Order: sequence, then C-alpha cells, then structure tokens
Amino acid sequence: MGNRQSVVREAARFAEWVLREVGRELRVARLIAGMTQGQVAGVLGTSISHVSRVEHGLIKGAGLVALSRHAAVVGLKPWIKLYPIVGRPLDRAQLALFAKFRDRIAGTWRVTLEAPMPIPGDLRAADALLAMPGCQCMVEIITRLADFQAQVRMAHRKQRDIGASRLILVVAGNDTNRRAVRDAGAAVRDAFPLDTRATLAALTSGVDPGADGLVLL
Repeated sequence: MGNRQSVVREAARFAEWVLREVGRELRVARLIAGMTQGQVAGVLGTSISHVSRVEHGLIKGAGLVALSRHAAVVGLKPWIKLYPIVGRPLDRAQLALFAKFRDRIAGTWRVTLEAPMPIPGDLRAADALLAMPGCQCMVEIITRLADFQAQVRMAHRKQRDIGASRLILVVAGNDTNRRAVRDAGAAVRDAFPLDTRATLAALTSGVDPGADGLVLL
C-alpha cells in the first residue's frame, strides 16, 4: 500500500509540473497572437485573474475541456499521450529473460537496467541500455508480444528520446510470441533488419550491430 501511495503522490507532483508547462505554452501563444489576458478572459467568459492563474499553472483542478477551450482561443490544441511509468519495475519474468540475454553478449558492454529518460518530468524508462564508445543500444524486454506495431512504436519513441543509436527488442521465444512475429511479417523485417543470430553475433563480439535487431530467446 505504501508503494502505491508513493506512486500516487509522484503522479500528483507530475500533474502540477504539467500544468505549469501547459500554462507557460498558453501564455507564449497568447503573446504571439497579440492578445491580452483580458481579451482571452472575455472570449472564455472568465476573469483576468483566472487566465493569469492558468498561465502560471495555479489551477490544480483545471480539466481537459477547460484547457482545450483556453488553448483554442490562443490558437493551440492539446494532445495527450499515456506512457508506462518508471515506477513499474521489470517483473520476474522480464528479469529472467534479460539475464538469459545478458549471458549471451560480451562483458565489455556497460549495462544499465531501467534507465530513465533524460527529460525533466518524463517518467518513462528504457528496460536496459548497453553502452560502448560510439554506440548505445536500448533494450526492451518483452515477455508477451500482444500488439507488435503498438509495442514497437512505443519502443522507438523511447529510443528517440533517450538518444540511443540502436534498438534491440528481446522477446521471449514461446510459441505465442513466435507466431506473433511471423504474423507481423514485413513489419518485423522493416523495423528490425537484424534477426536473432545477426544481433547476437554483433553483441557477443562487443561491436555496434549496425542496425536495430529483434532477438527471440
């Protein structure tokens, strides 16, 4: 229970940070549009002080509808995405799969488990990072391949934001996952030019794989 309460408190702090960032963007957009707080308040049917408080992230109960209306007045539109939080650690099955993978690669790789995004307020984390001079591989550990394209899109966004040069998808090699990989067909080959053998050959040699790879173990 204590751990869950900690997650909730962290979520509340993150929400406050988001509201401050949203308020800053609303203020900048208003200034670019050449509008005063009074003009925005007039369109919204609210007070100047309320507009000012929104711009400073001080309306903790600000809802999506209200923020959408405010954004529209200054020429913006909100867009919300949901991400897994760093507070959800790798589970036992994932750790076992990663250990199996770790045993297959060179010991010269510098390994970081659950590496956080280098973005203030971003609660996502890479399952693991493998680093060597000139190359950084982000590793995602998947025990159940439920939706290949959706899971790969999320992994690629994390790869981009963490600044890794390669993405290595390590997937549990059970019948269900192997069937999902086969069913994905060309999408797998396009996203991951390197198969299990080629990816492990490079990582075992301690060299840059040269492309993204999918490993079935």
